[in-house]
Amino acid sequence: MTQQPMISTTLLSWNRVALLERTLSSYVQTVSVPHELVIVDNGSTDGARDVIRGFLQQHPQYDAIFLDENIGGCAINLGLERSRGPLLHISENDIEYRPGWDRAILASFETFPELGQLSLFGPVPTDEEAWEVKPCTMRHRRGQIIYFTEINVGTSSVIARAVWDRNVRVHNLPTKDGTFLFPDDGRLSSEVRASGLWVAWAHKYLVRNLGHRGDEIKANPEYYLENYRSKDWFGLEGLRKRMDGWHSQQTPIRKSFLYGEEELSGEKSLPSPECPHPQQWSMLDGNTAEVETLEFLYAVVRLHKPSLIVETGTWHGHSAVALGKALRQNGFGRVITFEIDQEISEIAQRLVKAEGLCDFIELRNQSSLQATIADPIDMLLLDSELHLRVHEFERLRPQLRPGAIVIFHDTSTLHRIVREDVIRLTQQRLLTTLMFPSPRGLAVCQYCGG
Repeated sequence: MTQQPMISTTLLSWNRVALLERTLSSYVQTVSVPHELVIVDNGSTDGARDVIRGFLQQHPQYDAIFLDENIGGCAINLGLERSRGPLLHISENDIEYRPGWDRAILASFETFPELGQLSLFGPVPTDEEAWEVKPCTMRHRRGQIIYFTEINVGTSSVIARAVWDRNVRVHNLPTKDGTFLFPDDGRLSSEVRASGLWVAWAHKYLVRNLGHRGDEIKANPEYYLENYRSKDWFGLEGLRKRMDGWHSQQTPIRKSFLYGEEELSGEKSLPSPECPHPQQWSMLDGNTAEVETLEFLYAVVRLHKPSLIVETGTWHGHSAVALGKALRQNGFGRVITFEIDQEISEIAQRLVKAEGLCDFIELRNQSSLQATIADPIDMLLLDSELHLRVHEFERLRPQLRPGAIVIFHDTSTLHRIVREDVIRLTQQRLLTTLMFPSPRGLAVCQYCGG
């Protein structure tokens, strides 16, 4: 392409021709920004080269490099050397691109100039993958979310040109038998961090990870047995455990009546004594309550028919919207929700407006500890900073009706401070409490004072 590309893609190909065809097809069907593509074939022997040549005949604006032998991950550098764009995109030949992946990448790098490498995967594997949850910490700015991590994020990722300009390159990972030459993605992510930039997972999966799907591994056992046998750090025993976990997992339907056909992610919380299988739940992001909790809040409002609900910690507004939708169905009532961060408050307000709920939701950009509530509160949802929730309860307690419903989010043993506060208030007989063993924990209480 003569136009200056925004994304420069290097696609590494080696055998697995059926997956390669899906990768190429999905790429051209979904890429929507100025871009360039170089395919580097690592000496394929299964017909992949014929597929690439046929693809180039249909798309002559793209280019390919055909190698006589497999030189492993180092082959990626040959494509990156030709890249002209500010974002260097590395793609393996076993992923399927989803619509919007490219614009999501551009938005992340524009919002987070500290970002040096962004994975095309989210922090929680999809239910079809034989993989595990990755350790990470959510970072947010101007409505954009990424998950910062201290580990490697895999080869299929996007790196900033500044990383390449600092002489960071892709190397091969040493293995005992040398049958497979793996890109050393651990070293790549480590060198990105050493350059002073962030490494992160995407907000959600921007692609389908075909090579980690359990059914793909089952369908091509010889390839994957040889592959994992060469992985000294993982091996066949690691593959067996991974597949055993995939076979035994209980797969929920990742849909909700609150979000239509939107595909949801599995929950990212770690296991706890009361919730050993957190990925059975779903989430929108690391701050919003679990989707099942949002559905529960909706149901409680439909059943309880409150006139006034007060929420602390609006965040992006999803829980307020769930409450507001239930009030709209009831035909009366309102939510007053507090968010101290102005930027986040504006994001939530846009969602409330988009959902047509301005008549039911009043969003206040102020501290809940400075709140003045004139009317009695029928339902109180506490979901702000963990250490503030007991203080918010005491601040708003004079306005609680006798028998009001009080809900504390984040009461799992992973969030000990909220759990201990709820237990203390219950022991003081201010609340009667039912603890739900959800991933982040939910305490549904009734106020006993008055």
